[in-house]
Amino acid sequence: MSSPNTAINILLFCLADSDAEQLTSHCRRGGRIAHTLGIDTGEKLSAAIAKSDWDVLVFDAEQAQLEIQRCGHILRKYHKDIPVIYLGEGDSLVPPDPCVVDIVNKYNMAEVAGVAFKAQLARQLRLELATTKMALAEAEERNQLLLHDHQDPVAYITDGMLIYANKPFCEQMGYDDLDGFPVVDLIANKDQDRFKNVLKKQLKSNEHQQLEISFSLANDTELKTQIHFDSAHYDGEECTQITVHKPSDNNVINGIDNTTRMSSKHHFIAQLQEFVDNERNSNSSLILISVDHFHKLRKDTSLLNVELLIEAVANLVRSHLPAQFYGRVADDMITAIAHHVASDTALEMTLELVKAIEAEIFELHKQSLQCTVSIAVLPINHLTPPKASFLLDTVFHGVDKTSEEGGNNAEICRRDRQQLDRNNSAGNILTESMANNRLSLLFQPLVNLGAANGDHYEATLHIKNWEEGEISAGEILRAVERTPENTQLDHWIVVEATKQLAKERLAGQDIKLIINLSGNVFHDPEFCAWLSVAFKAAGLPPSSVILQFSEESIADALKPALNFSAQLQKLGSSLAVRNFGRAKKGNKFLSHIQPAVVKPGYRASDAPTDQHIKDMVQQARQLNSQIIIPNVGSAATLAMLWQLNPDFIQGSYVNEPMPTMNYEFAAFG
Repeated sequence: MSSPNTAINILLFCLADSDAEQLTSHCRRGGRIAHTLGIDTGEKLSAAIAKSDWDVLVFDAEQAQLEIQRCGHILRKYHKDIPVIYLGEGDSLVPPDPCVVDIVNKYNMAEVAGVAFKAQLARQLRLELATTKMALAEAEERNQLLLHDHQDPVAYITDGMLIYANKPFCEQMGYDDLDGFPVVDLIANKDQDRFKNVLKKQLKSNEHQQLEISFSLANDTELKTQIHFDSAHYDGEECTQITVHKPSDNNVINGIDNTTRMSSKHHFIAQLQEFVDNERNSNSSLILISVDHFHKLRKDTSLLNVELLIEAVANLVRSHLPAQFYGRVADDMITAIAHHVASDTALEMTLELVKAIEAEIFELHKQSLQCTVSIAVLPINHLTPPKASFLLDTVFHGVDKTSEEGGNNAEICRRDRQQLDRNNSAGNILTESMANNRLSLLFQPLVNLGAANGDHYEATLHIKNWEEGEISAGEILRAVERTPENTQLDHWIVVEATKQLAKERLAGQDIKLIINLSGNVFHDPEFCAWLSVAFKAAGLPPSSVILQFSEESIADALKPALNFSAQLQKLGSSLAVRNFGRAKKGNKFLSHIQPAVVKPGYRASDAPTDQHIKDMVQQARQLNSQIIIPNVGSAATLAMLWQLNPDFIQGSYVNEPMPTMNYEFAAFG
């Protein structure tokens, strides 16, 4: 299901300006911004639907000179799914054209808005369904092609019957076609009970199973082989897949990939686990090679040719990468463990391999193919986590990143950063986070419901790749405040924030930025002087920046905060207060601070009542401050807030915090 709509695009056919304004107003009350375009001829309709995407068309039958049937014909001519709301007085009329979804009295614009919302949602669901059906059809076509060309004998079983058997399977059994054949009739008598038991177990557990068994072939001979059981779907039906391996196909049983003559995936993982258990201190390298655009290559040629291509690539890997172990871990991926080869040396070797593969022309069954590869190198040393699956996931993400950046390259996967321990001192946490480049800023837009000038954002500290158990960005700010003389983090935040702000304002954007800092700056008598220099260096007017502090920080250092506020006002900048309403007697001491903006301390899980928000707005008015209502997560909340007159709103319904200041404020009118 898509995320809730925040806007609706409406074509207005011959609708009067006053009616259009009423409709726009009702849409806004419903929590959506209406983007409208008025048209009055068939030519303008054709131009409008060819140029832009529209959610709904409102057709005023009383004013229109064009017949509704002609309107529907134009929509169908351009293959446009745009639902039409017909404004007429006969509520019981049969819809005059298939494109009409409802007939509404034109003097009830509230109902028109409601019908428009429903039509928009229905259209969106139709488009999503069509896209899903197309993707499903393409996937089924690809799967059928892969199944048809699969080299291994494969069959699918439901209720003991073969519902599909590919050509290699039929040939293996000595038949031309086995669809609809009882599978038990293919099993030698002595193995039928064992086969049935494993098949029943497969239906219950869905776990991969293996069984050595004898088939009874069409020529009355027996074939002893190993088969693999897997749960699957075929033609939309749950079934069991069986894959047959010949007795001569000992490579598979012994963990060897037939094509590359390297270790199979499971065998290689076992080799890698044994290696890291015994050789973690050997300064070695794990290398993953992935063929770029493999699915396109597969589509452009046959399965057999793709396998021959992988075989040729594997031979080049052997010649350019002397390694202790090689493996094929996916259709398009080869991996190697280079013992006592440091990652820098391995990188040089892999870059040479990249060039060699790019330059090679592979002649495969009278077809010439070329390809490139993406390679990731992971150091294996005393810092390496001792789990093979984790290491493979790490190099996979590394090779995926290289591939997304264009491929045809090799890069080293850097070790995962260490966790930021909340039990460490604030100084150590800062040192660790800055050394590992863990800190960044996120910018969350504020939608202006009042009369403030310019676009507003709030800058907050963010920890890259944050994981459960680590100290959070908010906790870092609070931890830093336990050492009031430490303003290193505050200086870093100001420099990074003003750098980005200056860049946006140079592009012509009228932006004001609220920057969250710790209360430590209250104790730094030189901070405002330094701030003035920072503004000049960035070419920013001081009025474009608002520094925000928690109400608790101000309460704990009221006298220094008052002095800081006076210096900030003299500089031409402003002060804002977050967690507004949490400190006892907050309004009393905040009246001396005179904050330009206040933001209540609502958490995402809070559900403040209308009266509570109304009281907060009133308290802000008493301080002569603008107020931000955070954590607005739905259209219903927005509709309620319109009545309470806050100055700004902020939350997931507007936009989540993002790394840049590129929010489209026009989406809210």
